[in-house]
Amino acid sequence: MTVPSGPPGLEALAASAAEFARGAGEILLGLFGKRVEVSYKDKNQSDPVSEADRASQAYLQERILARYPGHGVLGEEKPKDAEAARAEGAQAVPEHLWVLDPLDGTKNFLNGLAVWGCSVGVLRRGRPLAGAIFTPEPGMTAGTIYRAWAGGGAFRGDYPIQVAPEEKPTAKRISSLPGSYLTQFRPTGPLKASGLGEVRAPGSITYELALVARGGLHYALFGAPSIWDVAAGVLLVKEAGGLPLVRRPGADLWDPFEAFYPEEDSPKSLGLARKWRRSILVGNPS
Repeated sequence: MTVPSGPPGLEALAASAAEFARGAGEILLGLFGKRVEVSYKDKNQSDPVSEADRASQAYLQERILARYPGHGVLGEEKPKDAEAARAEGAQAVPEHLWVLDPLDGTKNFLNGLAVWGCSVGVLRRGRPLAGAIFTPEPGMTAGTIYRAWAGGGAFRGDYPIQVAPEEKPTAKRISSLPGSYLTQFRPTGPLKASGLGEVRAPGSITYELALVARGGLHYALFGAPSIWDVAAGVLLVKEAGGLPLVRRPGADLWDPFEAFYPEEDSPKSLGLARKWRRSILVGNPS
């Protein structure tokens, strides 16, 4: 077992994130495969929110604020009450913000597919400090915890992880693209010659980021994830030796990811922070 390094304060923060993600994961595992209450965020019923999503977020929010009362929490699921949702959106963004995806891959979860995750990320003025991801794991009834903190490395349980070592796309590897990309784009030139490997769309950004960090996926492209989808995962990939790239708004240019927003241009409210959406590519830095 490798002894972690990095600032001790951040290591403790990552340990808390892992503890909270584990607790939420236990709640989710207890509901997985069972009939749960489901509602939808859209008229087409394509964006479900379930009893499991809300139970996980309620647990996380309660535990975080009990231990870190001076911090803020931004979860994917808004309060059901419209007035409470407006009040939450108007809150100022604190220096330390916990960003939660209580259940990423809800459709998979509801259909009995064990490809989903729970993401707990901690930001300081928009920059990821620590994070943890829980995923179900074949052969492990308790699931798996991934954790990372800035400068301390990335871990699956107590063991360090690294991104895939191959510098170029290779036919023997698995990569991930959004479902729409699979039908709209066809590899040409060097990509066609070397092959993209098996290209898949697993349906859970959190799960995919964990797989990239441990070397299971060579790379992954996310078209327009929300801040809660990637708050923990981008740090996990970076600390595993990978490179997250973020697309500039309105341009076909990609920059190394450093923060969700610069300190001098930080959102004034949680409602504005909630609107963050950018394309992200993660994988081997070469």
